[in-house]
Amino acid sequence: MSYKVVQKQSNGRYYLYEVTGVWDPVKKNSKQTRTYLGVCDAEGNLLKEPARNRTVSCSPVYGPYQLFVQLAERSGLTSALDDVYGVRDGRRLLAMAILGIVDPVTVNQMENAIDDTYLRELLGVDWGFEQSSVCRFLQTVGHASEQRELLFNELAPKSGCVIFDIVCLGTDSEDLEYAEVGRKTHLTGSRQFNLGMVHSMEDNLPFCYRTYPGSVADVSTLDNIVSDLRTMDCSPVELEMDRGFFSIGNVQMMLERGMGFTVPIPARVGISKLLLSESVREIDSPLNTDYLARSVVRGYETFVRLEDEELVKASEGDAGAIRALVFQDDSKRTKEIATLYSRIGELENRLSGTEYDRFARKKLTRTEQQTADLLEFAADGNGKTVVTRKRNAISAKENACGRFAVITTSDKHWLDLLMQYRLRNGVEYDFSQLQSDLFVGITGKSDQDSAEGGLLVNFLSLRLRLTLINLLKEKGLAGDYWVPDVLNTLKKLKISCIGGKWRLNEVTKAQRELFEALGVKIQ
Repeated sequence: MSYKVVQKQSNGRYYLYEVTGVWDPVKKNSKQTRTYLGVCDAEGNLLKEPARNRTVSCSPVYGPYQLFVQLAERSGLTSALDDVYGVRDGRRLLAMAILGIVDPVTVNQMENAIDDTYLRELLGVDWGFEQSSVCRFLQTVGHASEQRELLFNELAPKSGCVIFDIVCLGTDSEDLEYAEVGRKTHLTGSRQFNLGMVHSMEDNLPFCYRTYPGSVADVSTLDNIVSDLRTMDCSPVELEMDRGFFSIGNVQMMLERGMGFTVPIPARVGISKLLLSESVREIDSPLNTDYLARSVVRGYETFVRLEDEELVKASEGDAGAIRALVFQDDSKRTKEIATLYSRIGELENRLSGTEYDRFARKKLTRTEQQTADLLEFAADGNGKTVVTRKRNAISAKENACGRFAVITTSDKHWLDLLMQYRLRNGVEYDFSQLQSDLFVGITGKSDQDSAEGGLLVNFLSLRLRLTLINLLKEKGLAGDYWVPDVLNTLKKLKISCIGGKWRLNEVTKAQRELFEALGVKIQ
């Protein structure tokens, strides 16, 4: 069964489409296909060829939308959305996500913004993007939490290493159940919530997120996310985390669940100081040394175990022994030692011989206070300040320069483990650069479902942006192009409707070379 639809554009032109209903025997549901017939009048009558072929009816932006549609198909995002939400709603979500990258606008401006693009035609979306319909759509997809979990399951890797990271975001809405007064409210003036993002290290893309209340004190609790990964059949999986997730409770939980993990030990923890001091004797051995990323790196291996709610030293054969490693980067260590003694010397010279003030420490900056902890201040017979160095404190600080300790369940060689952890840092950095995109998802949303829908759209935008970033790095273009550069270059490429037929405008040399370098078809 088919019927014809007349669609009026903001430029006053009318386009005629034929919509056909098709039954999918595999998915056992119906879907619609849309065929463009040409320019018509308000009654749906096609304009005569002589009148049409002399008229350029419109010239929407084509380049960046073609790029992201191709990237979505290549990365499997298009098929995942189609499978979970159906072709109609899946393509609407994808269109909003792509528009959020190329031309981010508020909901009330979305209709005008998309009229100036070729995105509808590329995705086969027959939708006006009016403000009211977009708001209802966001509420619907935001309320459908089961579908959202199915999407995460489609995108999730079934094995390998994953990264769990948490970011604090502010919101101007007071009706969100997870928005509360939190740790950063005094800085931002707005309520906040915590967003936990799970990345796959196989493709360097996020595949799942979770929201937590903004006032949660211990946001590093991993119990729920470990359970979610099990539900998604992600096994075996190893969690790569930063030191903010280190706690005895988290280590115990992951060991009990049989979840692989690698997590650094914060410098303030006693076992970290012990491991760093112990490593000094052996870490400089040629047997523990290699070369990585234009620097000499070293690794020292030992074992620890849990005892009475703390980590203590252990031997390899002990029951419950956990592998511990200390890494050293010689280039970084040299710079950090130079910085350490530069700060010590500067503070000594500035305060020595001045009038003694027992409250002087409180007048220092935070960095200077950390340096002052390595010094002792006293008054001489004339009331002048005498500064002496704390030998043990400075030695301990120097031992930590360019070094850090981790505990892990992995049996990889120490160099492979260091490379894997540095890759985690790279993925986390890319994510941190795009955190502002996530804020857009919950700005101005008046209710919980709308905010959840907006957050889903911006999660999809984030995944597509990271897909492009990964491709730029893979093709060796990251030094010449970044996301804004790609968008600015391709936004100039348009497609025109002439005589009822779409014709691509002239493609410049820079545009053609960029498409070819990325391995993406121009048309």
